[in-house]
Amino acid sequence: MYDYQIQKSEELGETTYITTLKNGLTVYVCKKEGYKKKMGLFGTKYGSIINDFVDISTGKRIQVPDGIAHFLEHKLFEKEGENALDMFSKMGVSSNAYTTFDHTVYFFETIEKFEESIDMLVKLIKEPYFTKENVEKEQGIIGQEISMYDDDPGFVVYFNALRAMYKKHPIRIDIAGTIETISHIDKDLLYTCYHTFYSPQNMFFIVVGDVDVDETVKRIEQNICKYEENYGKNETISKIEKFLEIEDREIAQKEISKAMDIYMPQICLGYKLDVVTKQEILRREAICSMISDMYFSKLTKFYEEEYEKGMITEPVSFDYEGSQYFSHVILSSVTKKVNELKDDLLKYIHKIKNEPIDSTLFELIKKKKLGSIVMSAENLNISYRRIIEAILENVDIYDDIAILKSITEKDIREFLNLLDDHYMAISIVTNKQ
Repeated sequence: MYDYQIQKSEELGETTYITTLKNGLTVYVCKKEGYKKKMGLFGTKYGSIINDFVDISTGKRIQVPDGIAHFLEHKLFEKEGENALDMFSKMGVSSNAYTTFDHTVYFFETIEKFEESIDMLVKLIKEPYFTKENVEKEQGIIGQEISMYDDDPGFVVYFNALRAMYKKHPIRIDIAGTIETISHIDKDLLYTCYHTFYSPQNMFFIVVGDVDVDETVKRIEQNICKYEENYGKNETISKIEKFLEIEDREIAQKEISKAMDIYMPQICLGYKLDVVTKQEILRREAICSMISDMYFSKLTKFYEEEYEKGMITEPVSFDYEGSQYFSHVILSSVTKKVNELKDDLLKYIHKIKNEPIDSTLFELIKKKKLGSIVMSAENLNISYRRIIEAILENVDIYDDIAILKSITEKDIREFLNLLDDHYMAISIVTNKQ
């Protein structure tokens, strides 16, 4: 019935079927033989950093307030006289949603009521209900959420690291926006963003589980047809235009420090990198995951020494965050001795950049990572995240496995040398005196 592009992984024992419906919506069905639980996800390539774009309805370029993508996620759950979360709950189905810098996803997971859940998920997305009154009510709710995060030291130290690294890029702003920016959101702006970024060609529908592929796609299409009068009638698919300037590596400021009423201080070191695309993003993710285990895990001498000095009780995290719009590494930790740990980290990074790589350790960690990927096949969440990453970065779904296999010691060395002090910013949250 449908034409599929098929992508398969022998290592994971799963196959993903991909087809594009007549309205431009791409559907991914990841077949997981023998699994009882099923997941469905309806997502859009629209997140918090996309605030400057061409309104698909008018053809005019506009700028919208920070936080509107997250606000829209909240409002789509609200229907006239009811809430979609409650509707799923009455069915005995778990559901939720999330917004990131570059995408938004609504999802359910269930064992028994799979077909009904697809119906409900399509209804959730295709029936927006925004009014002056419910927008004003939501401004208060999200304002409280923003205030709560402003009191969270982990959140503050992370976003201050982004603000220190980036000069103007919207990644500097909390995904939820600020109390000031969300005060400018109204129902008309929500409908503008909805019609532009919740258009089928910008969206994706993912199903993971032991399902009949044709019947699943058919069910999704039948539900879509209920809400699109011109479905499949030679409708013109408008191109989505968004504007986001990619920054150079120059940082905004060297250090941001904030005093808060907290028990334990926190620190982030942020290294701003050049932006890469497609498979290179996956390569950096794989390399950083290996570096984290090789140099910062509980099995390392660094951890042992810092623990014995009372600097840390848990390993320092070493994480890469990247897309076609931004790229950086963040090291973070909780410590009673912020300045001492900062000095130790900087010395340690300089040291590992200049010392030989332990070949035995490298091969051990690489095998461990490959083993973890195989074991992850049992986790449906990891399966759908792999698909979303492939969608956003425009790569094949299982490229991450081949890329990890191809990582060499030279790749580790070259990446470590990207950690340049000239492009490094520091964020610290200390105790109020």
